[in-house]
This record gives sequence, structure tokens and C-alpha cells, in this order.
Amino acid sequence: MNFNTILITVVLLLFGAGISEAGALNTSETLRGEVISSETGEPIAGATVLIRELDRGVAADADGQFTLRNLDSGSYILIVRAVGYSEKSLDISIPAEEKLTIELTPDIIRADDVIVTASPVGRNIQYQPANAYRIQELQERQASSFGEMLDGEPGIAMRSFGPAPSRPVIRGFDGDRLLILENGERMGDISNTAADHNISLDPLAADRVEVVRGPASLLYGSSALGGVVNIFTSDIPREWDSGSTGTAAFEGASVNNSLSGFGRYQYGGNNWASTARLSYRNAGDMRTPDGTLPGTSINNFEGSGGLSYRSDGFTGGLSFSALDHTFGLPEELDDPDEEAEIRMDQQTIQGRAEWTQDRFFNRVDLRFHGSRLFQQEVEMELEEDGSIDEDIELEFEQYALNSTLSIRHQPFGLFDDGIIGANFYILGRDVGGDEAFTPGVDSQTYALFTYQEIPLSPIARLQFGIRGETKSLSTRTNDFFPNIDETVNNSALSGSVGLNLTPTNGLEIGAQIARAHRFPILEELYADGLHFGAGVFEVGDPNLKTESSLGTDIFLRLANRNIRAEIAGFYYRISDFVAFEPTGDIFIDDRDREWDIYEYRARDAQLVGGEAQLTVLLTDALQVGGIVDYVRGSRVDSSTPLPTMPPQRFRVNARYDTGSWWIGSTVRFVSEQSRVVEDELPTDGYTLINANAGYNFTANGMHRISLRVENLANTTYRDHLSRIDRSEFGFPMPGRNISLSYRYIF
Repeated sequence: MNFNTILITVVLLLFGAGISEAGALNTSETLRGEVISSETGEPIAGATVLIRELDRGVAADADGQFTLRNLDSGSYILIVRAVGYSEKSLDISIPAEEKLTIELTPDIIRADDVIVTASPVGRNIQYQPANAYRIQELQERQASSFGEMLDGEPGIAMRSFGPAPSRPVIRGFDGDRLLILENGERMGDISNTAADHNISLDPLAADRVEVVRGPASLLYGSSALGGVVNIFTSDIPREWDSGSTGTAAFEGASVNNSLSGFGRYQYGGNNWASTARLSYRNAGDMRTPDGTLPGTSINNFEGSGGLSYRSDGFTGGLSFSALDHTFGLPEELDDPDEEAEIRMDQQTIQGRAEWTQDRFFNRVDLRFHGSRLFQQEVEMELEEDGSIDEDIELEFEQYALNSTLSIRHQPFGLFDDGIIGANFYILGRDVGGDEAFTPGVDSQTYALFTYQEIPLSPIARLQFGIRGETKSLSTRTNDFFPNIDETVNNSALSGSVGLNLTPTNGLEIGAQIARAHRFPILEELYADGLHFGAGVFEVGDPNLKTESSLGTDIFLRLANRNIRAEIAGFYYRISDFVAFEPTGDIFIDDRDREWDIYEYRARDAQLVGGEAQLTVLLTDALQVGGIVDYVRGSRVDSSTPLPTMPPQRFRVNARYDTGSWWIGSTVRFVSEQSRVVEDELPTDGYTLINANAGYNFTANGMHRISLRVENLANTTYRDHLSRIDRSEFGFPMPGRNISLSYRYIF
């Protein structure tokens, strides 16, 4: 019996054991409540609710609702924290006589948060740097993509190919080394494969975004080598009250005449709840200080519906969503009669179930995400008679299914609460079109993992875990690869050991050593042709091996009433690091157009750097702060730089926030990037000034208005991670932009 067979058998046994355990669950005490602002009555989405004695916690949902299950009767201290609010402690008794309503007082300084992406057992104890952004913060960062929304946060840059396909970059890790999740599962899109592909979710649908900086392969497997961005939605309600709740939001921006709208409605009964959302975004071509950048328009439509059910010891539900995205590509800039765009539609079904019981295995979580994706890269040419000739240069049809089962156990021996789990990810993709530069693919990935914590003392805690993963990748034929018949099998073992110290109140030190991995993807192995949308000729290498990383993260965090500071450092040594590098050669197509040739090349590499951030509360309403980050990527054999590394950045900001209104400003200084590989163009440094203001008020619900001005001085600049060809358009970054957003919660 080979390793794959053994692993699949164990996965099936674990699934069966988990479900059979769930079938005979016992009821236990449950604590329910809501967290709201004492000043406005607004629900506080993402507030952290912790039981001190049990060191267990949960994050409130988009309506401020929370539930803590599987509690023993007794008296406890409940600690409630939220970004922008003072911490509150409550004495509670279990069982509780009624649902709790907890009011928090606005406070600028950020409090600790439970980041479930980094802590599957629901603790606010961290072993590597991580951040969470709740719905109010996301509204202030209004953007057409998650890359643009998170750009400038500690360690996070943005890879851009126009506004729509912008994607986050963490510590220099891009593409398939950065995993984008939706509600904890892989999204089934192809944004990780090339710069011209976008994340298949509109930012307006997000209720919360969590970012883990550094290797997360232990919990999420291949593609989490550099970090994880986990996007949470309310498509499957987790907590609810009887009756109706909802949200309506509108955004507009001047830089591309964009207008977007979003609506979500939820109705709940005693044991069930249903929800639906719709969003629409339309934008023209982006304006820069040098003129309008063609091929950057956006037209997106999304919709979703979900249903949840709960009873004693069980909560679960299903949702179905569909989207239709169309956006331009700034590819044919030298010919006004030619345009390029991507047309994408996707249908997704998601499911989640949670069983709790008063046994050794006290919680079973099962999630799945299935999707069908259809995408075309289209070249359009205006003919002399006024008609438009369209050519489908590249076409994808992909089906994907991802599922995770995790079983949580109670403390025993040296161990505190921990989890064991299993995961599989199955994908099939056909590739066609006039320029199909890869074959199709079938792949299956299976994994087993465990995550454990050991309390060493009242101030010290140890974390460790291990994950075994195997992947099989097989090619599918198409017109350009009619005889290909290749299969690649890879297996990898990931693990991490972490230490958390809290020597005094308000001081936290964390460190982690992790062995992570990444399997090579189809494009890296078998690309051989013109990728029209990305504007390059790609050449793969079928002999590429699994990337293997040994990395160290360490951070120190200080927080009190007036100061919050964090400094983090990292070092990663990566074997067989696959770099996408220009060769300096040119491919000339049948229309005499020139395309740069890029190759996927493997070299041992190392990345070193860090981030620091500081926030100081000068008065009850006025805060100032700053962020600095740096990363240096090099080949080990020659010390030459890795391609497309972000430059050093420094940001200072000030904000005056009374709780009902606020005003602030940010100045970002970006250094030049002259440390580049051969045939990669350097970029100059630049300074950007942004400003924002907002107002909250209550009238038959909560109203929130935000105004934002970006690139106030209309600075001409180029971001080093922009993939738009500079030879055609010198400085393709946005000019001055004024944006306005409004959100109504009822």
C-alpha cells in the first residue's frame, strides 16, 4: 500500500469518526450575547470575547453577535476587546439567565484580537505576526481590490496590473506563495497563477479580513509559504436574533468615475436564519497624472444566498453565490484600435457545520468550498468598417472542491486544547483559446495535520504542529499540447514550534520556527507560449522540485492605555525557490509584435527583513503613529537579488477621533528600488499624501459616512510591483482620487 492510499484511508476514517462522534453529542452550557458601541449603539463586528479562566474566545460576527459553547457551569470573568474601544471585564455566571448585551466605550488604541486564521483553538495568543481588519476599517480602506485595500499595512505590498487584478504581496512573497482564503477555504480562482488574474470576490462583501505574515503551511498547506489572507463573509449566518437585520452600502471614486453598491438582508427565527447579498461595481479607465490609462475599466456583479440552522450542540448552513466580472487589461497601449479584457464568471457553493459536545473530542468543524470558474482573455480590434473583431486568446474552465475537517480535543496530560484535522483539495482545469500556453491539469491534494499547545507556566506557552501532505498533478491535452501525458507526484512534511511569553501585563513576545513547503504549479512546470493577458512569453521547467523553507519569525508587542508598539523580524531560507525572471530575449509573434520572454528558474534563496509599527494616544481623541517595513531577497549562491522585491517603506499618520466623527492624514515614503535582477527596471522613490474623514450617526439604524482623498498632491510615480509595461506607458499609477462611501446598518 503506497503513501497516497494510506493517507486517503486515514482521511476517510477521520471523517467517519468525526461524524459518528457528532451523531451522539451531548448538550452543554452556551453563552450568547452581542457587543455594541456605548456611544452609538452600533454593533461591533469582530469584537473579541474571551473567558479568562478558560483562555477561550471567539470573534463577534458582522452584527456584533457571539456564541461560546461547551461551557461548564460556574463563575467566570469575561473580557471583551475590540479595535478602537476600551477593554471591558464582566463577572458572569454559567448558565446565563439571558442573552448578554455588552457596551464598549470608544478608545483609539487597538486591543488584542482573536485571529482564528492563526489560532484554530480560538485564543488571542500569537506565535507569529498577524492582524485583523473589521468591517469599519475595511470601509475606510474602500477599494476595488483586496490588494489595494491592504497595501501599506505592515509587511503588505500590492502587485498590480491595473485596479481589478491587484493582489496582496506579503514580505515579498507573491502569487502561489500567498494563499487567499474565503471563510477559511481556498477560493477556487486562478489569481495565484498570473498578474492579470483577479481575486474572485468583491471587497464590499467582506465583513472581516485576517492576515498572517509568515509561513502558515502547517494549517493550510502548499501555497501558504509566505502567509495567508483570510476573507470572511456572512453568506452563512453564524449568529443571529429573531427578526430582520441588514446592511446597505454605496461607494464612489473620482479617479475612474467608479460607482459601487452593496446590500445584505438577513432574517432569523429561533433555529434558522436566511441571508442574501448583492453587489455591483462599475468603473471607467483609471486617470494618472500623465493621462488616462486605457484598459483599466471594471464591471462586476455578484450575488449570494445562504441558510443556517442551529440546535443544541449543532450549527451549520449552506450558501450559493455567483459572480460576473469583466475588467480591462492595459496590454495594447500603443494601438488605440485594440483592447484587451478578461471576462470571468464563477458559481460557488459553501458549507459549514459545527458540532459541540461534553466529551474528550468536544468540537467537530467541517467546511467545504466548491466552485466552477469560466474565464476568457479576449483581444478586441476595431475594423475599418466600424465592427469589432474578437479573438479568444486564452480560455479556462475549472472545477475545484476544497474541504477541511478539524476535531478539537480537551486538555490532557501536558497538552491544552488542540486539534487534529484532515483536508483535501481537488481541481480540474481545461485550457483553450488561440494562445493556450499550458496544457490542462488535474490535481488532487490530501493532508493530515495536528496543532497543539502546551502551557509551560502562567507566562509561557509552547505551540507545535505537524502536517503531512501529498499532491498528484496530471496534464490534460489541448490543441497546443496534443500529446502531453505527464504526471508529477509530490509529498511534503511541514511543522512548526512556537513560544509565547507574557512576562508583564501589556508585554508579549512571540517566536516561531517553521518548516514550510510549496509544490510547483502547472504554469511553472509546463508553460511554453505567449500569455497574452500578462503580456509575456512564459517558459516552464518540468524538472522543478518542491520548494522547502526553514524560517524564523520573532515579534515583540507592547500595549498600554497610551502606547501600542510592535516590532517583528524574519529570516527564511528556501531551497529550490522558483523565480519568474526575464531572460532578455524577445519573442516576435505573427503580427510582428514583440514580447519579453520570462522563464521559471529554481535557485536556493533567502529573505530577511522586518516590520515595526507604533501608535501613541496623545489625548483621548488624538493619536499619531508610524509603520516601517523592509525585505531583502537574494539568491544564496550568488547573493544577487530576487526579482520584484518591494522597496523599503515608511508611513506616518495622525488621527483625531471623537467616536462620532474623525479626521486624519497619512504620509507614505517609499524608497527607490535599484537592487534588481538583470533586465528588471529599477524605480525611483516617491511620497504620497492621503487624508480621510468620517461621521457616524444613529437614525432608525446606524449610518457611517467616510470621505477619503488619495495622492493629494497628484504625484507622478511608479510602484515597483506594477506589472504594466513601462515602455508603453511611463508612470501608470493613479492620480489624485476623491472617494466617498456610505454604509447603513439596521
